Amino acid sequence: MRSHAVLLLLFAILSPFAGANFTSPSCGTRKTSHPKPLIVAGIGSIPAGQWPWHGSIWYRLTRTSHYYACGATLVSELCVLTAGHCVSKDGNALNERLLTVQFGSVRRNLLQSAFPVQTVAVAEIHLHRDYSPRSFLADIALLALRTKVTVNEFVSPVCLPGALGSEGDPGLSGREAVAVGFGMTEADESADELRQLRLPIVDYVTCLESNREVFGRSLSAGILCAGRTNGSTVCNGDSGGGLFTEESDGRWVIRGVTSFTAQRGWNDSSCSLNDYAGFVSVAYYGAWIQSVMRTGGEINKKEARPRLATIPTTASVVRELRISEKKCKEYRRQGLTISSSTGPGHLYLYNSSSTQGLVYYISDEYAITTADLAIGCFQTEDICRTILGTRIQKVFAHPNYTGGRDYNVALVRLSPATEPLWCLSSEPLSKLYFEGRQLKLSSVSAEAPTWLEFDLNDFIPSKRGSVVYNEHRDIAGLMHNRAGEVVVMTKLLAMLDWIESIVWNEAS
Repeated sequence: MRSHAVLLLLFAILSPFAGANFTSPSCGTRKTSHPKPLIVAGIGSIPAGQWPWHGSIWYRLTRTSHYYACGATLVSELCVLTAGHCVSKDGNALNERLLTVQFGSVRRNLLQSAFPVQTVAVAEIHLHRDYSPRSFLADIALLALRTKVTVNEFVSPVCLPGALGSEGDPGLSGREAVAVGFGMTEADESADELRQLRLPIVDYVTCLESNREVFGRSLSAGILCAGRTNGSTVCNGDSGGGLFTEESDGRWVIRGVTSFTAQRGWNDSSCSLNDYAGFVSVAYYGAWIQSVMRTGGEINKKEARPRLATIPTTASVVRELRISEKKCKEYRRQGLTISSSTGPGHLYLYNSSSTQGLVYYISDEYAITTADLAIGCFQTEDICRTILGTRIQKVFAHPNYTGGRDYNVALVRLSPATEPLWCLSSEPLSKLYFEGRQLKLSSVSAEAPTWLEFDLNDFIPSKRGSVVYNEHRDIAGLMHNRAGEVVVMTKLLAMLDWIESIVWNEAS
């Protein structure tokens, strides 16, 4: 959730809770005393138990890896309310076995398992029969949990409003509500801590006139409009979470489910900073919610059970760490890694004629560079040396390198390390930087599994082996080109298995 923004969207459920009560005498109350939320632009550091009904939905990618998808709201011991797009693909409910819901946590981390966190599997997905992924009509879903949650001061259901049907909930305009979620922050990063934001509910006319292109297609009696146009709103990753109001008796009621907003630009799907957000009106769909909770409702059995590879992988992944990631954490704890105060972090390789290029230490014994540079430095009697006179002891060129752009990477043994160590990026390419400037992926003119070519308008004075790094200063690629040549970068993620097998596999 951002101090500047609105939100994007994501994924439905039920019958094991047939006969469950749709409300509870203790719903919407906190068991512990917390300060009231005073939010101007999205506040984090929320104490556990302040929003005991908020949950997070996680997708399973493999047996050991999951990633955060959406928010959700507990409305009974067995029932979870979320957005339809959070639990569907192409209008069909996902395979419920791919979903896990976590409650009681104020940090976005599925690996948390100790009290007060509760992690529950999903039994069924109930997607509203009128749900339309294009118009966000009826963008609402119920999830039936396999087991009841344990209600306590950290996990408890919120209250549902009455079922108002076609008239919606007209008395809400002008009221302030609170949205909660792990969505993107003002820094365009997913929040690690749960954040909350106070938003006014806006009347339909004001909402429509603010952006007819967006709300003219989606605004209806089943939609609540809320937010401000000053940069404070929900954002990508907040989808499926709730919009809550505090009533005169101190109870909290869920009024909306975070559904959609305008995007920032035609080529930027991030949430707009200057528009209201759309929330599904829970009261409008109250009769359907109660019907599903009492009887199991109409179960959408048109489930498209997609292969795991079809689920997007851009969100945060919780998985077992690679050996390179474990080593990176170890190096960072020891203060051995590159930082703004430890530079330059590279070594020039020279032979008698000239400077050949750069290498970068990734362990105490191994440095990384391009294969063409490493092979050229080692295949003659005039073997390259560092400025300190250290000679390359051995070269490991990628076995698939044949002299072109593909697999142009090599490891050289240069022990012991005389410069800070670099970590290797283990995530798909996102933001890339070269010598302090960001390279936009939109400028890529060609690419292959192991390389990218940048079509840039200005000259980059790169040297062979120069690193391209991500926002964490982890190496994502190596420049092939000499200064003035076409800008081509090796993608190291595609060759990370091979790199790890050489550097950290003693058997090799």
